[in-house]
Amino acid sequence: MHELTEIIDNGSDAPGTLLADCNPQFLKHFKEADIIIAKGQGNFETLSEEPGNIFFLFKAKCRVIAEHAAVKIGSHVITRRNQIPSLIY
Repeated sequence: MHELTEIIDNGSDAPGTLLADCNPQFLKHFKEADIIIAKGQGNFETLSEEPGNIFFLFKAKCRVIAEHAAVKIGSHVITRRNQIPSLIY
């Protein structure tokens, strides 16, 4: 992935991306990005209501998230913020 795009650490120890806990460099990139690809269920949980052109890649690992994404537990999901579900594999 590093060959295709810049991957940025958010500076937080949280399992998702809690913007209030992120470092200034990450926040600058986050606010200026044309598109954000957020990988993992934790990022889906913490960023799904944040503004921006955010796409999520994750596996629905629990009932609550599976129901929110309208998928079965264990489904692989690719979706865009506020368009759940979009693509389910």
